[in-house]
Amino acid sequence: MANLALKGGTPIRTQPFTSWPIVGDEERKLLLEVFDSGVWSFGGPKEAEFAKKFGAFTGAKESLCVSNGSVSLEIALRALGVGPGDEVIVPALTWHATAWAVVQVGATPVFADISEKDWCIDPAQIRAKITPRTRAIIPVHLYAQIAEMDEILEIAKKNSLFVLEDCAHTHGSRWGDQGVGTLGNIGSFSFQQSKGMTGGEGGILTTNDEELAWKIYGLKNCGRPWRDGRAGFGGNYRITEFQAAVLLPQLERFEKQLATKTENIRIFREHLEKVTGITALKPKARVTRQGLYGFGLRLDPAAFGNVPQDIIISAIKAEGVPIQAPYNVVYKSGLWTPGAKLVKFEKGANPAERLGLNSDCPIAERISAKEGLVLLHHLFLGTAADMADMANAIAKVQSNASELRFDALEKKVTGAAKSFLRKVGIGA
Repeated sequence: MANLALKGGTPIRTQPFTSWPIVGDEERKLLLEVFDSGVWSFGGPKEAEFAKKFGAFTGAKESLCVSNGSVSLEIALRALGVGPGDEVIVPALTWHATAWAVVQVGATPVFADISEKDWCIDPAQIRAKITPRTRAIIPVHLYAQIAEMDEILEIAKKNSLFVLEDCAHTHGSRWGDQGVGTLGNIGSFSFQQSKGMTGGEGGILTTNDEELAWKIYGLKNCGRPWRDGRAGFGGNYRITEFQAAVLLPQLERFEKQLATKTENIRIFREHLEKVTGITALKPKARVTRQGLYGFGLRLDPAAFGNVPQDIIISAIKAEGVPIQAPYNVVYKSGLWTPGAKLVKFEKGANPAERLGLNSDCPIAERISAKEGLVLLHHLFLGTAADMADMANAIAKVQSNASELRFDALEKKVTGAAKSFLRKVGIGA
């Protein structure tokens, strides 16, 4: 008789975990205030209040709300003067918007591999990728980690490069005595629905440079003047008052929610230490507070019978625990590769080279497709019993991995058959 739920056994858990987003009467009250006011956009009081409070939350001198956490990166690059002919170094393992923003401003993304220990961009790789055309680095504070910012900032200073922090995953994190988003020239945050603080959509840019803030304001607000009356140049990338109204209570709840997550992660780590073949990424000593979007786990394929990652994920899900793979490596993602046909570059440019489709980042590829697992942040808003269930589900799959061997063999045979058919010109 099978033990694993995927093969017909009894699952570890049948009750749902904490859902996301968490909302309440506060959001409803503020949304009605906005509705009744008739001021729904263009620099209303809720946007101003949230921007001020988020700036204080991160420690930034200036915070400017924008329509989402993808266009925020594009706006930031334009404010920094990055454009055609420039190169921007980005990690290979990230959501593709990080690199897409570079393409949008006419520059070239240069993919750097990640570090084994934190899945963030490897400073040694940054050094190796710098050319005379390099203008900026975008470190992504991925999942529950912060990139090695001391070393990255040192590299940037030595080579006169801008640093744009992609903080979409890490609201509230602190590197020593500084909040993320204030370490580099500009910080970019996302409030998309799955993030640790959400307005459904929305984003914000933080900076300690007033000149950059002035440029950002014009870029996101149709070129309108800001404070001193200087006009800029830009499009409409504004947040709405409805989004800001939702974000205000989200910010108020954040500290308490993060405290719950931090304690539950501690409990989960204790359970996980007893599970063979699985490790949680370790926190850095320089991190004094860690926000998170997802919690990264690394599996040893041999300890799971060399069963493919996707089958292991299916087995853990069948035990009642939502879990997923990390992002696809950008240059291998099905959301990125069509760009070679769709994105137009200057005459004579090679689209494959401009999009980095020939990149080689073996660590990122291995973590993404073979060894990485991710648990999303809201699962850690539950109880100590929830933490035990998550660890027990992983342990159950590991100790019964032999039940998945047929699935793995079937996948291997199917894959080989498809490969053969492609070679002889049959099928896709």
